[in-house]
Amino acid sequence: MSGQMKKGILELCILHEVAKKETYGYEILNAIGGVFPGMDRSTVYGVLRRLNADGSTAARTGDGESGGPQRKYYRITEAGQAALRELTDEWNAVRGAAEKLGIS
Repeated sequence: MSGQMKKGILELCILHEVAKKETYGYEILNAIGGVFPGMDRSTVYGVLRRLNADGSTAARTGDGESGGPQRKYYRITEAGQAALRELTDEWNAVRGAAEKLGIS
């Protein structure tokens, strides 16, 4: 998968996961890694940093489970909800066009 396509799809997937509930990077990585085997950890964390920097997510630091190390928890913002709607619309348009061409 090309880098540009991966970036857009990952952004959509990460926003989708964060919209479900407040979550942390490793949990997001596990969810996405199950669908995209071999997904590079640094790529997912890079998208998370970018989404946080552009205001699509907000982050807080909290304690890990069972006294583990602190984690950065992400939640979606209003701007992130808008971005998620836009990316979902774009995804549906691309998927619909591909299906019309017989690409599955």
